Amino acid sequence: MRLWKTGILLGLALCLMTGCLTLFKYSGTEIKEARVAQIQPGKTHKRDALEWFGAPITISARGEIVEVPKVSVPDKEYRVPRRPTIVESDTFFDLFASDVEFTKYHRVYYFYFSESKNLTYYLLVATYDEIDTRFDKLWLLVDEKTGIVDDYFFKKGIRLPSNPDGAAPTQESQP
Repeated sequence: MRLWKTGILLGLALCLMTGCLTLFKYSGTEIKEARVAQIQPGKTHKRDALEWFGAPITISARGEIVEVPKVSVPDKEYRVPRRPTIVESDTFFDLFASDVEFTKYHRVYYFYFSESKNLTYYLLVATYDEIDTRFDKLWLLVDEKTGIVDDYFFKKGIRLPSNPDGAAPTQESQP
C-alpha cells in the first residue's frame, strides 16, 4: 500500500513538472490595411501618414547607405545587442522605379510591424519552443518639398517559420 501511494505522489510530481507557456511580442506600430487603403498617391500628405503609422524606422534619400535597426524578434541570443542591417537606399527606391520619376526631394519612409507568438512546452527532461513571426512592411515615397506621398508599396503577413530545433530564424537581410 505504501509503495502504491509513493507511486501516485511521484506520478503527480512528474505531471506538475510539465506545462506550456505562450508569449506574444509586438514591435513597431501596427500597419492597418484600412489605413493603407486610404493612401492616395499624389494626394495624401506625409503628416497624415505619420499620424496613421507612427514614426518610420528609416527615412532615406537616393544614394545613401542606411542603417535599418533590427527590431524585436525573439531568439535564443536575446541578450546580445542587435546590429543594424546596412542597406543601400536605392534598394528602397527600386520598389517604385517603374512608376515614378525621382527628384532630389524624394525620400522613402519605411514602416515596420512584427508580431511573434512563442509557444514553449516544458517537459520532464526537455523544453520545446515553437515560434511564429509575422511582419508587415510599408514603404512610402514622399516628396519632401510638397509633403505629398507620391507612391507606396505594402507587404502584409510576411512569415518566418519556426526552426525544428526551436531556435528563432534570423531576419532577412533585405528590407
